[in-house]
Amino acid sequence: MEEILSMLGFIVLVAILMFIDLKVGKTQHHVMTLKSAALWTVFWIGAGVLFGFSLLLWGHHIHSIHSMEDLSLIIQKHHHMINISGLSFDEALKLYRQNLTIEYFTGYFIEKSLSLDNIFVWLLVFMSFNVPEKNYKDILFWGIVGAVVFRFIFIFGLSSLLSAFEWVLFIFAAILLYTGIRMFFRKKDNEEKEKEKYKNHFLVKWFSKFRHFYPGYDRGFFFKKGGFTFVTGSLLVLCIIELTDVIFAIDSIPAIFAITADPFIIYFSNIFAILGLRALFFLIYHGLRSLYYLNYGLGALLTLMGVKILAGDWLHEIGFTNIHSLLLVLSIITITIVASLLKKNHSKVKVNVKK
Repeated sequence: MEEILSMLGFIVLVAILMFIDLKVGKTQHHVMTLKSAALWTVFWIGAGVLFGFSLLLWGHHIHSIHSMEDLSLIIQKHHHMINISGLSFDEALKLYRQNLTIEYFTGYFIEKSLSLDNIFVWLLVFMSFNVPEKNYKDILFWGIVGAVVFRFIFIFGLSSLLSAFEWVLFIFAAILLYTGIRMFFRKKDNEEKEKEKYKNHFLVKWFSKFRHFYPGYDRGFFFKKGGFTFVTGSLLVLCIIELTDVIFAIDSIPAIFAITADPFIIYFSNIFAILGLRALFFLIYHGLRSLYYLNYGLGALLTLMGVKILAGDWLHEIGFTNIHSLLLVLSIITITIVASLLKKNHSKVKVNVKK
């Protein structure tokens, strides 16, 4: 019962935060400014961090843990990397909540960093279809709403699958290793070539077959005319963005299963990481587009998580814990961002010297 209440409470919290975002956003300009995007990004990161630390207080209530037996069963079920032997119930509960918090933050930072690649794809989609800037906010808002729903189905579906067939985790490891290594060698495609790819997307052909398809962006997602309901170009772009999120989730969610098998922690960290993507999109759109080494950083993250799944038991034996995973993830993200910024500044200096 407490699991259901925890999830309902979380959904209500997310709905309230998104309602605030939607209502405040309506009073601002159609195109989010750099300052507004920065403030909203800080707001969403702050909300995610506060929620993570709140697990230190109430994390044990998620799975109705009221005894040492309950705690032992949950630790075994979700493969938490903690040892509670010799501890009192209160001490064990404190250690469990601390571990949940570490798992949450590791998952949060993994999802946040992997989402950067998703944002660059969204930008390409908007440019490919010449979507007016004033439409970005609404399309992204409903795109994130769709992602919240889809990820609930995906995460809890995968969790049920893992409970029945633990060997599926090794398929996740193979996907992560393959995708991670491929990212190291991924070429930076020509922007025009990428745009052309989205213009020829199968959804474009599918929508074009509709008799009542309106390719413009000035009528919302649907509108009625002459007794008929028309779908618009905005809905087409929204569907493409939703599909790209599904594809990216196939990489990002298994990466978090490498950290924890608790679907609640995976979902909580995942959702708080994607809630701020609209603001982060505009932050990147206005001035942070250049992350030269992003492919290498994301490749390293995915490869690391794949290795962690395969070598999990051995790593546990040598004393590797989730705090080490969190520190490694933060180190990779920091090195990627700093190296990219140094590369960008070095390129600017070279241009100025030539002038």
